[in-house]
Amino acid sequence: MTFDVKAYTRTPIDLRPAHLDLSALADLDGATLAVLDYLWHVERGVLDLMRDVLVTPTHAESEVTAFLVTWGYEQYWLARSLHEVLTTNGGPEDQGGDAVVGSVLRAWDERARPMLNSVRTNLLGEQVVAGHLTAGWLDTSALALCYRRLARVAPACSALTEEVLPMKERHLDFYAAQLRARVGEPAAARHARRAAGSWRWPGTRYAGHSAVLPVVETLLADPAARSDVAAVDTRLQRLLDVAPLTPVRSALGRFVR
Repeated sequence: MTFDVKAYTRTPIDLRPAHLDLSALADLDGATLAVLDYLWHVERGVLDLMRDVLVTPTHAESEVTAFLVTWGYEQYWLARSLHEVLTTNGGPEDQGGDAVVGSVLRAWDERARPMLNSVRTNLLGEQVVAGHLTAGWLDTSALALCYRRLARVAPACSALTEEVLPMKERHLDFYAAQLRARVGEPAAARHARRAAGSWRWPGTRYAGHSAVLPVVETLLADPAARSDVAAVDTRLQRLLDVAPLTPVRSALGRFVR
């Protein structure tokens, strides 16, 4: 299965606030707004991926770079649309900033990590791209899972999630096609599996697990969500041909007190 990057760059999913029926998304309950606030913070934050990967050998991959440019455009307008929904309901919440450890990690990520990653990954070579693609696939899968669960727990948001999910599925198709083409190389497979093993739930690196826990409980505490979680892990196992990998379940396990 291939992915037509040129077709993708010509037809971005342009989800703007004007495309949403904001009146139908007004007066949402507190738990739903907390989920939307979390998604807004994460969706605008994943643009940091551009900073992290474009100083590595990934920037030399023309298809990956072309994808990321259009992906960044889609992410920008998605974040703007989520912000508009929150504004309709009184505005985004003040999350109180990063956790103490998160503040240190953010300073590291913004000042030192790009330079060190550039040196390290350029020494390792182009096989590190598989690790970046795996992390991108997992981030996107986790967020797609959140949107699907949001539609179930808050039917008022179904129209919004129906607009977002096709975007996420196209992103997943790109990552999957790229991984299938690469993981036959042993070094690339090792980087991909290592990235899966070190992956963390989106939004927890800076905010910490305690800040994200209420959202995870709202979306995924229902036993009915277990099959959805397992399905993501199973898809990754098939992509990387490694049965023991369960990165999503392991990431969720870190929320258990």
